[in-house]
Amino acid sequence: MFPLEEAKTGENIRREILKLLVTRFGLDESSLSKIVWVTDEGANIKLALRPYQRLDCIDHVIKTVLRHGLDITELSKANGAPDIRDTIYAAKSLVRYIKQSGLAAQLSTTLLQMGDTRFSTVYLTLTSIQAVYYELHEKLATRGESARIEKIAPDTLVFLIDFLKPFYEAQRELEGDKYPTLIRVCLWCEKLKRHCQPNALDSPQQAVLRKRHEDWLARKVIIQDLHKIVTFLWPKFNQLRMLSNSDRNAVHAHVRTLLQAMAAGALDVEIRDPGLSGVEPTPPPPKRANFAEWENVQQADWEGDEVTRYIKTAVMENEMDVLGWWKINKSSYPKLAKLARSVLCIPASSSSSERVFSAARRTISERRTALKPLQWIQ
Repeated sequence: MFPLEEAKTGENIRREILKLLVTRFGLDESSLSKIVWVTDEGANIKLALRPYQRLDCIDHVIKTVLRHGLDITELSKANGAPDIRDTIYAAKSLVRYIKQSGLAAQLSTTLLQMGDTRFSTVYLTLTSIQAVYYELHEKLATRGESARIEKIAPDTLVFLIDFLKPFYEAQRELEGDKYPTLIRVCLWCEKLKRHCQPNALDSPQQAVLRKRHEDWLARKVIIQDLHKIVTFLWPKFNQLRMLSNSDRNAVHAHVRTLLQAMAAGALDVEIRDPGLSGVEPTPPPPKRANFAEWENVQQADWEGDEVTRYIKTAVMENEMDVLGWWKINKSSYPKLAKLARSVLCIPASSSSSERVFSAARRTISERRTALKPLQWIQ
């Protein structure tokens, strides 16, 4: 428990973290540099963990991009997208009215409310409205209130759903806790950046929305060496075709350096991005995203070290579990398998752990603080 009388400064947070890990969990202080911390972008927590390896929670990053990209004030400006702003605002107001008026019980599908801070709910709200759009129109018309839904332009509704869908899918896949997620960060970030590229079929306001999200992705998404290394350890994408040649060669060189350090006896190797070190930066899921364009191209002959052999000969059939693949093939690539065990467990997002704390808070409320651990688990 953080002392209530102390300010949550970076220095105080770091001291409490060290006290917790060293005294309660028995970790050696010198081993803390081997831990990879995944946190949100809070200034205090970033300052507290500045001496250590830290990754931005990609779920929080995407939420930040959506928050700025869909900012009502910015969309309201003369060079913004007022029609898109009006559609989002009208959708939020419509759902609120439907729930307050009692019409919600008469619909075949539940309308989902739009959260003020959870911008992923914009997609869910718009999708739920689209599912019963004509049903809503009919029921509101019988009450002489068709104007409430006519403020939601059907073409704008369809565009927003299509545009926001990849962001929603990325968040759902990257916040999973039953499979490796860090290996998907490079792929999803590249996919989202391409999704925000200009489209000749877009209206001027739709183009503005794409550009806003493209700019915020460029500002907020920071791909570190660790993201690239874990993507390399996904056999299906180990040729790193989503990267430039220079970045690809840099990853190969970094992996070889790590393997040499491990061979020299370093059991835990620190993987830190030299360009970002100590500096504040300006079972598998049921449905997979389609990254086919970056899948490996099979090559014939091979020679050289384990890294080269892995690039040219590793084959991953279908959607086999990545951890299962390394378990089966650890004898073929023993050094890389050891590295894979070290890094594939790192999550891309802190959202799953936050959900655990939220569930605990709902279970162990102020009126249930006497619950014993066994009772809580049951």
